[in-house]
Amino acid sequence: MATPMRGSGSPLAPEKGVFPLDHFGECKKGMKAYLSCLKRHGEEASACRQLSADYLKCRMERELMAEQPLEELGFSNKAEAVKGKNEKKAERREGPSKSEGFVGGVRYASRGARKE
Repeated sequence: MATPMRGSGSPLAPEKGVFPLDHFGECKKGMKAYLSCLKRHGEEASACRQLSADYLKCRMERELMAEQPLEELGFSNKAEAVKGKNEKKAERREGPSKSEGFVGGVRYASRGARKE
């Protein structure tokens, strides 16, 4: 895919959703750090948010993606607050953990059995 050119012959930043390859490896270090973080944290992206933001900044600075405020990409204090609320809700829930699996209706069935 050809990169659009400005009148002067220099390349334009790609549109949102179009990600040219980093042929010169300018952001490779950040990409590897992010992927390593994901591996360490069991693919939990929220644990690696800062590395993800740094990688996107690198791509924007080198015109490998369109310049855009990180808040529009989900990197804001509001997103952190929502994440924190969701984690607290998950801690309060009753029932088996993710590792134990889930069987729908078991909790309600056991309540019915106790009433009889």
